[in-house]
Amino acid sequence: MVKTIESDAEYHQVLASSKKVVIQWSAVWCSHCKAIAPKLNEYDEDFADITFIKVDVDEFPEVSEKAGLRAMPTFHFYLNGHKADELVGVDNAKLIQHINHLASEE
Repeated sequence: MVKTIESDAEYHQVLASSKKVVIQWSAVWCSHCKAIAPKLNEYDEDFADITFIKVDVDEFPEVSEKAGLRAMPTFHFYLNGHKADELVGVDNAKLIQHINHLASEE
């Protein structure tokens, strides 16, 4: 199950302590965010070496603003604490491509 971030500190701790991270930036009002959630939960189970988290942009506006988001949902892919890639919108084929690419990184 994708972890929902509960604090700014938790967000920064996950990025600092996890080698590979997929962040779903979302909001409770975003229907596309809700639609992709079951797939993201599947990927969380399938890719044990990747940490999947969800951040609600309305709950953490400062972190969200620093992330430079343009639309919901947006996915950020982090490797060793650095943003490696970004995907804007709901496109499951592209999402799994990005996840597979991150999984193949050392």
